[in-house]
Amino acid sequence: MKEKLQIRPGVEGFAFLADRQLRPIAPHHHEELEVNLVLTGKASYLFGNRRVPLLASSMIWLFPRQEHVLIDWSHDFSMWIVVFKPGLVRRRAGSGDRRILRSGDPGDIFCRQIDSRHVDLLNHVYEGAIGEDLPFVNAALDYALVASWQAYQFSSESIARTDVHPAVAKAARLLASADSSIGLNALAHGAGLSPARLSRLFKQQTGISLTAFRQRKCLERFLRLYRTGARYTLIEAALLAGFGSYPQFHRVFCRIMQMNPAAYRKSQSEIGTPSLLKSNSALADRKSTG
Repeated sequence: MKEKLQIRPGVEGFAFLADRQLRPIAPHHHEELEVNLVLTGKASYLFGNRRVPLLASSMIWLFPRQEHVLIDWSHDFSMWIVVFKPGLVRRRAGSGDRRILRSGDPGDIFCRQIDSRHVDLLNHVYEGAIGEDLPFVNAALDYALVASWQAYQFSSESIARTDVHPAVAKAARLLASADSSIGLNALAHGAGLSPARLSRLFKQQTGISLTAFRQRKCLERFLRLYRTGARYTLIEAALLAGFGSYPQFHRVFCRIMQMNPAAYRKSQSEIGTPSLLKSNSALADRKSTG
């Protein structure tokens, strides 16, 4: 699915920090070059049938024709997401080893562990790409592209990636892009395997059980529905999100969010929309699904 990113006029891209564990995202790609830098926790990206695990200090480049989806992440996961418009990439990657950044798909997955000194530097650089001073933001994005690639080149520690069964990849993409809960039998039918075999392979190859992944997707839908509780009550949002009962919702919520629903509701009344949802809202202002 190709997305059209809505970037502010006069700006060469954007940066934001996804700083909570639940970031709803469907399989996608876009014409802009993107780099992610993980700060805390762990997660995995799925590129077709290839799974790439991410840890703290992982840097991954996402090229325009590389469709990808984030399929699992820990409760403490956070990462920078920085996007560069094609014009900036052409200007700053015109020669030398940076020319590869102009590729739509270089034929490989560019992911390495970055040393802590570069992580600290890039954290400050990316912070500079957030703000209202457009010349300053553009200067920060310009430097961010060059500094990110330099940090990547200085690292020789590649991250292992594994091939997953096509049915596992398809099931993950179906769950990631679904707007409603998908039952195990329907999911297995869509993936082309029996429920038992799909469940077994999914756990072996992604590191998370199919049940846990489905529950996490239900929780994502709950957070989108509930937000600050303006449209639905907590119970209504839980049931609409696909949970079979309130006890099931409560158990899953506590395990993933590391707090109970009452504490979460109280936190929302005190501070408003959670920070990642704010980040998602900001990203939504820049994105329209194509």
